Amino acid sequence: MSNDNELVDEFEKLELQKKEIEKKEAELREKIIELAKQKNTDILFGTHKKCSIKEYEKVIYPEDKSSIISLMKQKGIYDKFSMLNYMGLNSAIIKGNVDKEILDLTRKEKAFRLSFREI
Repeated sequence: MSNDNELVDEFEKLELQKKEIEKKEAELREKIIELAKQKNTDILFGTHKKCSIKEYEKVIYPEDKSSIISLMKQKGIYDKFSMLNYMGLNSAIIKGNVDKEILDLTRKEKAFRLSFREI
């Protein structure tokens, strides 16, 4: 069986590498987008793969969503576009704060979350 220090240290090392890779990926992504703009193209070629670059519109909502929610309710479209809050519902189910009929439709299982802090 492995030493706990080794396992935790190895996991921490991978987490750090993952963050570094994600940062590098974001930087490369920006460089690819800029190069495609400079070349006025939506496809760039690597040695083994081609990269398609598609611009699209992204909707940015206000940080305080109460006004848009209120307006959606007034217009009668809130129910059509609102979603179930799984995190909130999960918490209520785990605490037993929902109706038994809802509890009966769900099941619970054990899962694990790892977190690290400085010693």
